[in-house]
Amino acid sequence: MATYGFKNPQKLHGERFDKVLHALLTERVEGGVSRGMVRKLIMIGAAYLNGSRCRIASKPVFAGIEVRVEYKADRLPQARQQNVPDLNPSDILYHQNGLIVVNKPPRLPTVPTLDNARDNLVAALKRLLANTTRSSPETMYLGIHHRLDAETSGCILFTTDPAMNVFAANLFQENLIKKEYVAATKMKPGMREKKWEIKNELVRAEKKHNRYASTEWLAAHGKTGAKPEGSFAFSRFEILQTLEPRALVRAEPVTGRTHQLRVHLSEFGMPIIGDRTYGGEPADRLMLHARRLEFRGPDGKDVVVEAPVPEAFKKLFTAS
Repeated sequence: MATYGFKNPQKLHGERFDKVLHALLTERVEGGVSRGMVRKLIMIGAAYLNGSRCRIASKPVFAGIEVRVEYKADRLPQARQQNVPDLNPSDILYHQNGLIVVNKPPRLPTVPTLDNARDNLVAALKRLLANTTRSSPETMYLGIHHRLDAETSGCILFTTDPAMNVFAANLFQENLIKKEYVAATKMKPGMREKKWEIKNELVRAEKKHNRYASTEWLAAHGKTGAKPEGSFAFSRFEILQTLEPRALVRAEPVTGRTHQLRVHLSEFGMPIIGDRTYGGEPADRLMLHARRLEFRGPDGKDVVVEAPVPEAFKKLFTAS
């Protein structure tokens, strides 16, 4: 994928990020680029301001700011065809006070990707809500406040009322929402601990690939990341069940860094089954499931939402 770099000119000083990027790419890319494609590039994290990824299309960009985007004009990357079922009403786990929690299936991206033919959770949920209310998907509002990797299943929260965006954003920014996952992993030889914590700094390990590592791991292996300093990451783990050579692990990401649980478990010697990026044994899916969300709702009442553990996990820990 080609990289395009610019400095924002004075004539676009203070304009929205998506408008700036559209104007600059239109000048450089043969055939131009649609505004929808620009928004997708921003949403998936392919656009940068002064070297830092920015997913906020409305962010004002001042003159002189370096704008960079990874984009290939002649051909978009095509995702492999995936057998992903559409959402059902039973996949809506909670819907009150302008908040909705959905049980995301595996292999479904949370947001649109560069492949226009590939479905995504936002589009699927809008279709489901529109069908329920007999309206058009284009009229349905969904506010995005966190994401799950495409291969991960389980609980994910959106807002269905723009008035709830500040409330939902505060849940995540102030760490007022507790997230619990289950992961099926390789069992670590000689493992005695039942509970443990990992605190370190995570950084993108390779500039051109979506792979992360701790700064400790990089230093121990004589490598450097895309940036000299990482972002603080804190996870708690507990072994729930074992069936050699595997373990079922409860995982709580106290912070919310990209690939945090996957990196922490892999570097600890317990890669998640199905995680090809971080050394997991082959499987039909990534064995990571967002099982539970806990938070206090806008009405002051405690909310606990759970997504049932998929059968694929249970089969791994049933003796034959």
